[in-house]
Amino acid sequence: MDVVRQSNILDMAPETYMPEPMCLIGNNGEQLVANHEALRILSAITQPMVVVAIVGLYRTGKSYLMNKLAGKEKGFSVGSTVQSHTKGIWMWCVPHPQKSDHTLVLLDTEGLGDVEKIDEKSDTQIFALAILLSSTFVYNTMNKIDQGAIDLLQYPFVVQDSTALEKAPHPCTFETFWAHNN
Repeated sequence: MDVVRQSNILDMAPETYMPEPMCLIGNNGEQLVANHEALRILSAITQPMVVVAIVGLYRTGKSYLMNKLAGKEKGFSVGSTVQSHTKGIWMWCVPHPQKSDHTLVLLDTEGLGDVEKIDEKSDTQIFALAILLSSTFVYNTMNKIDQGAIDLLQYPFVVQDSTALEKAPHPCTFETFWAHNN
């Protein structure tokens, strides 16, 4: 993965942009796994970040919408079948379209409710991670938000009280939390 680095003459802070998305959190069917190269790229960004995550049922156009937010026709992989396409959480760091001194980090997530999933708890984990990692959260739905979605929205508050977070080293960054709890 080539990462494009540019320098802003005004503040000399490096901007980190990616020519294409890459996996941030992989889902191997049994567990979620952090991609350390993606974490390295995120930690190298010195500009303020606007992190937009999208979650919704599988095959509802999340990747397509994220490509539009990036201002690109292609980027996040878009499938043409009825099977889910995105696995885990993918990220794409692009220039913010309105704030030149910010980086826009787009997080495209694996679709929820896929009947072919081996481990159903990954839906809840991906949903919770998307909420916790984002500054702007988008729940993509073809219809009205149902009770299942509302139930999932409550999950991060349950996680907050869990012993896993209490055991996390301080200061707790995503990388140290992830490494500590895997």
